[in-house]
Amino acid sequence: MTTPPRLLVSVAGLAPGAALDAAVALADALDARRVPATLLAGARPHPEVVAWATSRRRVGDVVLLREEVPGRPYRRLPAHEAGLRLTAALRARDALGLAVDGFAAPGWSVSAGTRAALAAAGLGLVLDDAGVHRLAGDGALTTSWRGPVGGPGARRSRRRAEPALRHLALDARTDPRLAGALVDDALAEGATPLGAGELVPRRAPRRPAALGDPEHWSITA
Repeated sequence: MTTPPRLLVSVAGLAPGAALDAAVALADALDARRVPATLLAGARPHPEVVAWATSRRRVGDVVLLREEVPGRPYRRLPAHEAGLRLTAALRARDALGLAVDGFAAPGWSVSAGTRAALAAAGLGLVLDDAGVHRLAGDGALTTSWRGPVGGPGARRSRRRAEPALRHLALDARTDPRLAGALVDDALAEGATPLGAGELVPRRAPRRPAALGDPEHWSITA
């Protein structure tokens, strides 16, 4: 029997100066479908982004650090160099008070050295082009949900085996109706949302499983 794929929706574009209206509308569209978001925030987000991302984290979303730099700088870095870059980014993030659950590298690609540096920095979750992974203390992968990165306009590849993960990558300015349609398609095909409690063990609080009307638990209602 084929195991249904898991659904992860990442939201990028929370850069300094980014308007939050579109991101709030997108989050509401996900809330209405009871699908948590994985928010990708830069090391120096605007204070309003910090406050909003923090509130979203409290209700069950995951927040990942993502440096806003071009290319794939973490693709081949050894642990020492990756650690230096991460230390600088985490210091900037700490100064703003934004707690993060893990890391998403630019270009979705990370080296083994980067994974080791992440684990040493206390970040046990990484999102890359192969999927989302929990890390051991030495940076080794312990649990992985694997699948390609997709998004608006992307064509689904013909695969003999269904991937274990459907990663839907959205920009914070994505039209909520389009995002909702993409999520609805994934849910209709049997995908089940991958929540914070599975990605980050013993993390609390989590969004209640069922509270009736979505307005009762949407932070933006």
